Amino acid sequence: MRRVYYLQSLIFIFIFLGILIMANLFAQQYHLRFDLTKEKRYTLSPQTVNVLKNLKTKVKVIGFFSSGSEREKAKDLLEQYRYHSRKFNYTFIDPDRHPLEAKKYNITRYNTIVVESGEKREQIYEISEEKLTNAIVRVTRPERKVIYFLKGHGEYDIDNRGKIGYSRFKTALTDKGYIVKSLLLAKEAEIPKDAKLLVIAGPNKPLLSAEIKVIKDYIDKGGQVLFLLNPETGEELKDLLKEKGIILDDDMIVDKMSRLFGGDYLIPVIIKYNKNHPVTKDFNLVCFLPLARSIKIKKDLPKEIKAEILAWTSENAWGETDLKALKAGKALFDRKDIKGPVPVAVASWKEGKNGFRIAVIGDADFLSNSYFQASGNGDFGLNLISWLTEEENLIAIPPKEIKSTPLVLSHSQGKVIFYLPVVVWPLLMLIVGIVVYFRRRKL
Repeated sequence: MRRVYYLQSLIFIFIFLGILIMANLFAQQYHLRFDLTKEKRYTLSPQTVNVLKNLKTKVKVIGFFSSGSEREKAKDLLEQYRYHSRKFNYTFIDPDRHPLEAKKYNITRYNTIVVESGEKREQIYEISEEKLTNAIVRVTRPERKVIYFLKGHGEYDIDNRGKIGYSRFKTALTDKGYIVKSLLLAKEAEIPKDAKLLVIAGPNKPLLSAEIKVIKDYIDKGGQVLFLLNPETGEELKDLLKEKGIILDDDMIVDKMSRLFGGDYLIPVIIKYNKNHPVTKDFNLVCFLPLARSIKIKKDLPKEIKAEILAWTSENAWGETDLKALKAGKALFDRKDIKGPVPVAVASWKEGKNGFRIAVIGDADFLSNSYFQASGNGDFGLNLISWLTEEENLIAIPPKEIKSTPLVLSHSQGKVIFYLPVVVWPLLMLIVGIVVYFRRRKL
């Protein structure tokens, strides 16, 4: 009898293990998830699910997090993405334990998420479905937008790796999937047709009237231009910019607050941003603009043109209009100067047919190799590029509203919740055990 009993037990064990194995294999192939939360906080939007199901290439996400709640939040979100596509995968790297990996991906702050597919790479700094999905869309799109940097007038060189070069900016744009080229406009009758954006970065010699006409025609036909203009330059561009609602001031910004950051008075600190514009609505980093000028909006704008200031200095700064006194070290704030906060960046645009987008920043040094990684300088520059190339809001996904639903119990209900699992059930198990014990002793 014992042999039969042992044999039956062994058979049942094998059957049970077989069921477990089959259930596990079935779960791997046909696993299901159920979101029982009221706000569906663990359910991705239909837009995101559609993007994931139509992925043609593999997407890898690397989260640079130390241990903590932010990492867990990112993991919960990334796990939802992986559930919907086998071509999506993710991993986490602690930048403190693996500094070489962080350096490889140009990580400058904690809680950075890198999204890459093939040779394209995108960084995001906010753990949200909208940001992550848009990054996936950007790195998986087959087409690559072309950005031209004007040259021939002493502009910052995108291939120069020295302190005054723009090679770091070029690398950051290339990592985002853009094609970056130089453009010698004196040899061209028009801006190349494949240009999505023209960047004029710090010319120290005047542009020719014929070149300005080509740029104006490009804008009027729906082009995008980023002007980075240092003080005492760009005189020949004033009429063109004024026509688009932007005024170049003939001043240089002095900021006493920069001393708190170990900088010079002529390196204004940018701490105030326009929270209603796509470039700066989620931007909270300090920027430093060495040798900057103020930029204003024209008072009487044409009806079809809109313009907004993007960034200001602190109230301690002012725009010094007496440049001779400033160079002699005798600058003092007076009525002729521009009182802080001083505007340093303006965006202007027109919607509809032949709609254009332009942005003017009163400094070009802040994106040079010397300052590109200083606090938020590089991020601000990349935000400008995203807006000008119309990539600031590819997919709009509203954040889920998490409502607090506390469980409120009466005094009697609280007693039931306490005594039932703590007293009643254990006592019942004890009684059953005693009864079974004595019954077995009688057998």
